[in-house]
Amino acid sequence: MKSNFVEHRRGLIAALATLLIVAGCVGAATAVTGEIKDDGIILITDHAGSSVRLELLNVGTTPCDLTPVLTTLSPDALPVQDGQVVIDSSGAPGTVQMAMGGPAGYLKRVMPGETYKVEIALEGAPKTDERIILCNGAGDYARGRYAVLRFDR
Repeated sequence: MKSNFVEHRRGLIAALATLLIVAGCVGAATAVTGEIKDDGIILITDHAGSSVRLELLNVGTTPCDLTPVLTTLSPDALPVQDGQVVIDSSGAPGTVQMAMGGPAGYLKRVMPGETYKVEIALEGAPKTDERIILCNGAGDYARGRYAVLRFDR
């Protein structure tokens, strides 16, 4: 009788440990770290889940108007006007839309030497569009100051 109780208890403990591990993984944000340079954005992790902890250090000499966008367009073929990527809030196919942002049209101006950190939940965001993180100052896109962040969902 005692051995059945011990076996049942071991099974219960193993099930509980598995449940705790799975619960911890489901709610955990994917850490996406990287560097903003004068000629590009380098992401250490280029895939993320539905929750992202973004941490970017501007190691360049120029500020970055950090702008995360969604689009079905190729990351190297975004529409540009006056040196900046054209952001379209209509949601029409083939446009570039803000993934998130502030009243200035970009998420945050990241100054040289500054690290920008944010945790974002992207539940309900489109699953097919590319997520592109870019600096959207005049000429930044042409200099390659962008990176693609793909989502595993």
